[in-house]
Amino acid sequence: MTNLQATKEEWQQLFEVTNQFKKQAPWNWMEDDDYFLITDPESSELGCCVVFGAGKFSYGLNVYTGPNGRLFLQELSGVTDYLSDDRLELARSMCAVTVSFENRDRMHKDDLQIIRDLGYKFRGAHAWPQFRSFEPGFLPALPNGREVRFLIAALEQTMLVADRFRENHELYFEHDQTDEGTGEKRLHRIPKATNSGVTWSDTWLPWLEEGEFLTPYVYPNELQLRQLGKSLKTSTEIWHSDFQYISHAFGEKGERGSYPRLSLWMSASTGLILTSELSDNPDFAQNFVEQLLNLIKTSGYKPKSIYVRSNKAFFALNESADKLGITVKLNFNLPELHMAFDEIEDSL
Repeated sequence: MTNLQATKEEWQQLFEVTNQFKKQAPWNWMEDDDYFLITDPESSELGCCVVFGAGKFSYGLNVYTGPNGRLFLQELSGVTDYLSDDRLELARSMCAVTVSFENRDRMHKDDLQIIRDLGYKFRGAHAWPQFRSFEPGFLPALPNGREVRFLIAALEQTMLVADRFRENHELYFEHDQTDEGTGEKRLHRIPKATNSGVTWSDTWLPWLEEGEFLTPYVYPNELQLRQLGKSLKTSTEIWHSDFQYISHAFGEKGERGSYPRLSLWMSASTGLILTSELSDNPDFAQNFVEQLLNLIKTSGYKPKSIYVRSNKAFFALNESADKLGITVKLNFNLPELHMAFDEIEDSL
């Protein structure tokens, strides 16, 4: 993804289409599950366009992007629920570009500077447009040039789809190819470049994408795991472990801050922390497995079992631990481990 900033003209165009979107107010007749799909004309990336505001609490458009955008939306909407008890992980895993309408006190100085530079004036509750780019493990930031252009296209297509949906609430359902059930297809707007500009057409995709947002991690060297497992004796010990994003972001001035993950390994019998690590790698599974390998090599034995308190830790660890001859069990109630996480984070 390019990090080139949007031009003043692109910001101007984004504000103009956003103002039109707010006047249309499609949240008055669309729910957040009335989403549709769009292909970015520039990058060919797929986005899931979700209008929010039916609850009269906040208003705007979220466009979930990236290779797992649809799977993330399924997790978010409760179709799958691996992260239902891990809301911080879910929030930090979002990949999206968004527009929302905020109160003045929710605006960052950079938001206000863009508005001043363009000569706009807003007044009142939920009147101030705010644009954000979300990437897993990073602080939200202003969208870059490509993301601004994608938002423009997404807002334009959302207004067209919203008008169609208002006229025909069966818009999605009538295109199902199945004999049973309705709503199993999603509208997908496809762009095509022509000499006169971009034209758009309809196609249809299944509502549910195959696969899962969380998948088992497979360590690249299975032979190493099995040999190490055979070389170490199994103790009667039980270890507790997990990893999570911390609540504070870190980064150099002028750079986009990131949220590191903290991992802990604890002896269940003594309550002592065996090792811990802080890492800013968003894909933490390999780090987590390598921590286990280092720990059993250093201690000279392997535990009888490891209790983890989250699905993400279970998926990261289970396959590798099985090859090592260690049982991994899921237990959401590990209060000593929870307290240790809180104490370490408070000390950072």
